[in-house]
Amino acid sequence: MIYLHFESPPTPHFIAAGKALYRKGDRHTKRSNIGVFDILYVLSGSLYIIEENEHYTISENQLLVLSPDKTHSSYHVCDRETSFYWIHMGFTGAYHESEHIHPVNRVFNKSLFRDAPFYISLPKYTQLSEEEGTKLRSYIEPLLMFYINKYENQTQKLHTTLNPLMQQQRFLNILNILNLDSKFSNAPDTLASEIMQYLQNNYEKNFTIQDLAKLYNFHPVHIIRCMKNSYHVTPIQALTTIRMEKAKELLTTSTASIQEISEMTGFTSSSYFIKQFKAFYQKTPAKYRAELKQNYTE
Repeated sequence: MIYLHFESPPTPHFIAAGKALYRKGDRHTKRSNIGVFDILYVLSGSLYIIEENEHYTISENQLLVLSPDKTHSSYHVCDRETSFYWIHMGFTGAYHESEHIHPVNRVFNKSLFRDAPFYISLPKYTQLSEEEGTKLRSYIEPLLMFYINKYENQTQKLHTTLNPLMQQQRFLNILNILNLDSKFSNAPDTLASEIMQYLQNNYEKNFTIQDLAKLYNFHPVHIIRCMKNSYHVTPIQALTTIRMEKAKELLTTSTASIQEISEMTGFTSSSYFIKQFKAFYQKTPAKYRAELKQNYTE
C-alpha cells in the first residue's frame, strides 16, 4: 500500500469539491499533470482508474487520492450507475510517497519562535469504515460547489453558505479522518524513530520487546518509555497496527488465504490474527474480504 506524507506546515488546503453522477458506460476523463491532488470518494457503483501503471477499482465507501504530477484516466467504463464526490486539494510544501505507514526520517527544530513541523499521512487508496464514511460525507456535503450529471450532460454550479475560512476548517476535518499519522505524536526521539522504522521493515518477523532491547542495547523499560513519549504507543502496539494495515492491504489486493496472510504479517496463530483483526476493524478478515467482493460484483 502507498501512503502520501505531507510535511507541514503548510498544510494541504481546499480548492474545490463536487458531486458527479455517471451512467453505465461513462468513464472518468483522462488528465495529466493537473497541478492539484484529486480525491475521489465513491458513494455507489464503481470507478476504474489507472494512474501511470497502477490500476484501482474504487467502489462504495472507498477513496483514492490522485497525484498532481501524474497521468490518470479510466481503464474501464462504469459497469453501472456510479455516484461519487471529488475534491481538489492544493499543497505548496514538500511531500513524498512511501510504502511505510509512518514517516520516520524527520527533522525537528522545536522553538518558541519557529514552526514545529509535523506530518499529515494519507492512504493513497483505502476502504473506509461505515462510521468514517458517515463523518466524511457530512463534512463534504457543505463544501460542494458543482454537480455533474451525465444523464443531462450538464454541470450545475451549487451555492455554498461557507466562507473561505469555514471551507478550510471543514476540509481540515476531512484530513483528520484520513490522517494516519494522527495515531502517533511527533516528539523528536531518534531511538523511537529507529525502532519504528525497524518495525515497519520487519513486521513479518516474530520478535519480543527483549529482542528489541538486545538489538538496540537499551533496557526494555527505556525502549517502551521512548516509544510512548514519541508515539503514545508501546512497540508491540505499534507493531500490531502496522501488521493490521498490511493484512488489510493483502485482503484487498491478493488471493492469499486467511492462514497465509496471518503468516505473512507475522502471526504464528491464525485464530489470534482473526481476533486482533476483529478488534481493529469490528469484523473478521473473512467478512471484510466478502464485503469487498460484494462491492465489486454488485
